[in-house]
Amino acid sequence: MHESSTPATAGRHVPFKQEGWGIALFICLLALGSALTAFYVHKTTYKHPTDVRMKAVGSPSSH
Repeated sequence: MHESSTPATAGRHVPFKQEGWGIALFICLLALGSALTAFYVHKTTYKHPTDVRMKAVGSPSSH
């Protein structure tokens, strides 16, 4: 028996299905939103270790 090397769908139209694309887009947007939120929180709260406002735990505070 000789099997054809052409796919079974050759010559007929296969309609486009949107299976899963909505969820994939939602996950991508969720990842982007999470990254932007993390960037914002980092920029607004991060202090460099050499920042003069940093104080070591247990060090005497200068009033």
